[in-house]
Amino acid sequence: MNQNSNFQIPNPKPQLEPPLWLWRAVRLGFAVLVVVVAGFVIVVASGVADPRPVGSLKWEEKWIVDSGQWVVFGEKVEIGEGKLEIVLERGEIGGAVTRSEGAEYTFEVAGGQADGEIGAAYGIVFGYESPESYIAAMINGNGYVEVVSADGREWMAWQQWPNILLGTEANRLRVDVQGGQGLIRINDEVLMRVPVGDGAIGVIARASADSQRVRFGWAKYWTR
Repeated sequence: MNQNSNFQIPNPKPQLEPPLWLWRAVRLGFAVLVVVVAGFVIVVASGVADPRPVGSLKWEEKWIVDSGQWVVFGEKVEIGEGKLEIVLERGEIGGAVTRSEGAEYTFEVAGGQADGEIGAAYGIVFGYESPESYIAAMINGNGYVEVVSADGREWMAWQQWPNILLGTEANRLRVDVQGGQGLIRINDEVLMRVPVGDGAIGVIARASADSQRVRFGWAKYWTR
């Protein structure tokens, strides 16, 4: 007698298929996610996410020629051929300022160290009344930043900050002035607020070694 004559192979358990509505929901969700991500990329690329300046653009300076609107201070400031350059020896300070046309404005510049041992401080100056009265926000190619007054007050002591491009890379520095307060940004990232009074706006540099050169490529000014 065959002992296996009664052996039967069990029927496999039926596999459960996900309902059709679930598959459709997953596909729809994925499609929506793709559209949202693509839209976000387009918005960022178009500049919509950038911080809005105060008012409308009044002028853009590329320093092609010396227009005469800039008042320089320091030993050697050169304007023309698409740049404003400040050449400094150790400990020297130089810059250039122009009149601010309103109490509420945005002022932005792009610049960097062009020559010499990396470490020269450079940036924007605002509320400028004289070489002894102004506020300056300055950075250097080693990644440090400070916000100081001409009288020696330190709104932010010299310290490292992560949003600074290093070496000879150009950085953008900006101040948005509203209601007597200036919001300082570096490469669109907020740094801090300081009180701002009347005065001119401009660029500034300070040498940390001999034969350092700082170059600014453009400046923009918005106001109401």
